[in-house]
Amino acid sequence: MPKGNPVQTTPHTTRLRRLTRTLPTLITAVLVACLLSWTGSSPAQAAPGDGSVSDPNIGYVGRWDTSAGTAAVPSWTGAYLQTAFTGTTVKVKARDAVNLYASIDGGPDVFHPGVRGTVNLTPQPLSAGTHTLRISYRSGDTVFQGLVLDPGARTVAPNIPSRLVEFVGDSITAGALTDRLALDSYAWKTGEQLGARHTQIARSGYCLVAQSGCTGLGTQFFRTASTGSQNWDFSRYRADAVVINLGTNDIGHGVTGAAFQSAYTKFLADLRATYPNARLFAVQTLKKRYVNETRAAVTARTNAGDSGVHYVDTTGWLTDGTDYEDGNGHPNEAGHTKFANRLAPVIAARLGDPASTRAAAPGQPGDPNIKFVGRWDTRTSTAYTPYWAGAYYRVGFTGRTVQLKQRGTIDFWARIDNGPVKFYDDVKGTVNLTPSPLSAGNHTLQVNYQVVAGSYRGDAVFQGLVLDSGATTSPPSAPGKLVEFIGDSITVGTTSSQNARTAYGWLIGERLGTEHTQIAQGGACLVAAADGCVGLERQFTKLNPNADTPDWDFSRYQANAVVINLGTNDVGHAVSSAQFQTAYTSLLRKVRAAYPQAWIFALETFRGRYVPQTQAAVKAAVDGGDSRVSFVDTTGWLGSGDLTDSVHPNDQGHRVIADRLTPVIAARIGT
Repeated sequence: MPKGNPVQTTPHTTRLRRLTRTLPTLITAVLVACLLSWTGSSPAQAAPGDGSVSDPNIGYVGRWDTSAGTAAVPSWTGAYLQTAFTGTTVKVKARDAVNLYASIDGGPDVFHPGVRGTVNLTPQPLSAGTHTLRISYRSGDTVFQGLVLDPGARTVAPNIPSRLVEFVGDSITAGALTDRLALDSYAWKTGEQLGARHTQIARSGYCLVAQSGCTGLGTQFFRTASTGSQNWDFSRYRADAVVINLGTNDIGHGVTGAAFQSAYTKFLADLRATYPNARLFAVQTLKKRYVNETRAAVTARTNAGDSGVHYVDTTGWLTDGTDYEDGNGHPNEAGHTKFANRLAPVIAARLGDPASTRAAAPGQPGDPNIKFVGRWDTRTSTAYTPYWAGAYYRVGFTGRTVQLKQRGTIDFWARIDNGPVKFYDDVKGTVNLTPSPLSAGNHTLQVNYQVVAGSYRGDAVFQGLVLDSGATTSPPSAPGKLVEFIGDSITVGTTSSQNARTAYGWLIGERLGTEHTQIAQGGACLVAAADGCVGLERQFTKLNPNADTPDWDFSRYQANAVVINLGTNDVGHAVSSAQFQTAYTSLLRKVRAAYPQAWIFALETFRGRYVPQTQAAVKAAVDGGDSRVSFVDTTGWLGSGDLTDSVHPNDQGHRVIADRLTPVIAARIGT
């Protein structure tokens, strides 16, 4: 036997050696295999797809002890595992009573309290196909012993984000006092917003400096577990960013300012040696402890030539009395969400857009060959969501079939190879878009979802494509310009035959050969009215028309032209002329700040509302030095036959608007 592969000598192996002196090599190999089976030996590595602890299709995020081979144990809070699997059910094996969370297909994290043995995570079987699974442990006997799948089912390599953000801290970073602990913490929420893997090297009561019985993360961070002296093997993962939130507890253990600053400076240096290319973020504690010392440690590292260390000022991020669980600085769930909403953009600005660099299999969210047009929420790596009307995606693909994975029931339109647009009504699961297979070769696909608004509440969530075995994606054709349309139900296309697809904005974009977005919502006003009307002067800068946060990242696309059609609804919400003009002036400034080179078109509403105020806002912008703003007089564009009611254009009316407005835009942007 070769050195390093010893086999214990038994009567069986003695007989085998005698036989192999005379038998051919092939027979010898067979005998070896039989003998190993007979004596009960087995290889240590599991077969891919079997759901065991050592299955390579199961990804462990965080510091897991997998040395036992039959049990994986997470060593710090917030660790999780993820995989994909085929079949309609999945169960997890637990050694003893444990509290765990499980998310299937990007859905909510379902709590399973006090479970043990073989735990059924799918009491309602799933649709046939490939699904994703994420498991995280809360408390109890936190030991993962493998998965149980349907007969013939197997695990599949999951779509795991390439980036990882590590959070270092105490009870605040661990999510103490919240309902779901680690899952409610700002660290978990920030990682999810960034679409990155995330770890929480945190424990309640921990300090930076080891003193007076307080464990110091300045040294314990480098260990496998929150207790003990075994060093962690950092070759198992590399962090792209490390967020440090330490100092809240040190003051209660008599740590002086000088000792804290020295320890913080050393910790930053040690982190740099561990993660040579990571961005390091030193967060000001919410209770503002050791602020000057933390700043000085960052400055010391910067002066030493480390340009990848950044101080994060959290002043004003949370409000006393409303964002905390207690008087000791522990945020509640809303506070952690606010914290994450402020922190995620800070990290993203240093790392760049995670969506553009995320590793993804062909056809899955994060695949760089899929062109998402509009404002898509890409913070969850397995499910992308469009919130505004008229968002769509395009992609090229090979093979003869394509299917779309949908989480819940939705209406959508799909178009393959510039053929007819097909409507899919109330579908979910894995939807076959090619019941008649295509010819072999390269194809294109475009999909857009029914507008989720009013009484229609479909689940507009993209979870990926299913392609033929061996097929792949390719970049679609990419128009060089984009036109953005801002408005209400008229811009949405309400009452037209295909909503956003048959609205004037979509039609104009298609005629101009440009990308096009509809930042519009039914019932919206320009001014956020006291009676609840959504105000697009405020929400234009947001990812979601119905949420105050997060802000949209305008670096993700730049518009060449912006068309504003607002004011139809404000009259019914008691918005005064002065309020309207002020808000319109403000919106023009925001659009200009977002798109410095765009031409802005302010449309007269088709019902002629707030016309003098719209014109005055345009004039103020021009007089202020913005020469790329125009008022568009729409008088006489629509007749009674162009409307489905007294307000909303029908299909013919939208075509009439497109006939009149397309050349106006083309004359300015040169299409």
